[in-house]
Amino acid sequence: MKKRAGIPTFNLRGRGKEMFEIARVVSNELGLQSTSPHRDENYILMFQESGKSRVMIDFHEVEVHGCAALCILPGQVHHGIYTRNAVFWFIAVDSDWIHPSFRSVLMESAVRNRSIAVDPAQVSFFKDSFRLLLQLDGRWQQDPPVELTLRSMLDVCLNLFSLAIQRDLDVQARHQTRPALITEQFRKLVLANFRVMKSPAQYAAALHISPAYLNEVVKATTGNPVSYWIHHEVILEAKRTLFYTSQSVKEIAFRLGYDDPGYFNRLFRKTTGQTPLQFREKIAIP
Repeated sequence: MKKRAGIPTFNLRGRGKEMFEIARVVSNELGLQSTSPHRDENYILMFQESGKSRVMIDFHEVEVHGCAALCILPGQVHHGIYTRNAVFWFIAVDSDWIHPSFRSVLMESAVRNRSIAVDPAQVSFFKDSFRLLLQLDGRWQQDPPVELTLRSMLDVCLNLFSLAIQRDLDVQARHQTRPALITEQFRKLVLANFRVMKSPAQYAAALHISPAYLNEVVKATTGNPVSYWIHHEVILEAKRTLFYTSQSVKEIAFRLGYDDPGYFNRLFRKTTGQTPLQFREKIAIP
């Protein structure tokens, strides 16, 4: 079996940037082919003007059609699969430059694991703002006093992104019942805390409801109990690490919050039907 070097993790400073990086990409009719899986320490905000793209995020394929927005959270394993006649923008931005309220919106969007259609009335604002940010970024390299204006323009772009996502979330919320809203809040908590919070009671306490009620609404909404979703995130991260790295099962178990590798082995087998090592052998790179 070919040894894995690990999942590459990139950051802005490694590319000579400080708070953000912006780029515009145009693919031809035949399209751009797959890129290599990796993580970023920063947020990735994608605005697609036109065309079609497919992106793999944490083993889940996301399709982006036409004018749409997509967010990738820090630490998520992702790579581009395919684009066709696509024109899109990327903004990589350091977490420190994103307001906490906006981070919450991005987290909610990530739980849904899909792209967001951009309101046609907002498209011109997106294009003009992103172009101006790109121009200012080019000037900043030779004109440090531009930095304040640059930061303000970055805020404009982030706010446009936030408004587009929030508008989509509001539309969805109008059609959601209370159980559906609780389930969404629960899954957002799991995504952020699965390494340290393993008990359904911990999540129920964070949501200020009883464990029994949380389990009832989550099962009614998704068809699976609370414990399933906690284990789902744990096993997903375990699979990522088994596939992309050569870390031992013991190391992986410890990283995921389990002091007992034997318990982790049993949980993995119960959830997937195979041991961690069997999974690694099955998906081994030839």
